[in-house]
Amino acid sequence: MSVDRYLRRWNLTPDGEARRTPSSDLQPVVWQGRPAMLKVARSAEERRGNDLMVWLEGEGAARVYHHGGAALLMERLESAPDLAALALGGQDDAATRILCGAAAGVHRDRPSLPPDLPDLRRWFWSLEAAQAQGGAFGQAWATAQRLLADPQDVRPLHGDLHHGNVLRSPERGWLVIDPKGLIGERTFDFANLLCNPTLDHALTPERLERQSALIAQEAGLDRARLLAWVEAYAALSAAWHLEDAQMEQARPSLAVSALAHSLH
Repeated sequence: MSVDRYLRRWNLTPDGEARRTPSSDLQPVVWQGRPAMLKVARSAEERRGNDLMVWLEGEGAARVYHHGGAALLMERLESAPDLAALALGGQDDAATRILCGAAAGVHRDRPSLPPDLPDLRRWFWSLEAAQAQGGAFGQAWATAQRLLADPQDVRPLHGDLHHGNVLRSPERGWLVIDPKGLIGERTFDFANLLCNPTLDHALTPERLERQSALIAQEAGLDRARLLAWVEAYAALSAAWHLEDAQMEQARPSLAVSALAHSLH
């Protein structure tokens, strides 16, 4: 069903410019006098993310007002202050603490069963294929195998937690949007934070050491295990670039992976 059909179906008034991403269509709207965001998924992965947003029931996440088919109507959050700009502007610690607080909202125990979500191990097929390249790929695949064989604190995960996917509600604070939706070890969800807001920033001298220690403290994680997940995740990201024949983009991810390996 198209965006226009959902506008009519849920009696929504457009309230800004529509945006199309590779996986979904987004339209700012007004619903019953409230600013909201209509998101229509165009991939199975985005639909799973919509299902997870419904399950979160607005706890640590934007509230969902309507859900049907490929579409989600949710609370519209504020993009300012921007966490990426905060981190890049010398307030990395503050941004990290906000992100850890948002993650805690996603990871909290809930009484209901989660939706059917893919196991984290499925995501690492690309790294398994890339490990034949050797080097950092092979090294990271060995680390990933060790982590995936013995997962700890398994629960539903956001799957794409970073500075652009945590926005602010004036009334409710910092909340997540746009999850991928996975089941796996809680520590994995923090690995992406250390590859963001940019890979150049991630490779700033001593940044990985400082922020990994801060995340471990804020989220109650084992720092060495967190760095192992960073090694595995950064190499996985590079493997995805490799699949798209984007080797130039893969190199900084591999550099983050190798740096994380040297620290744990």
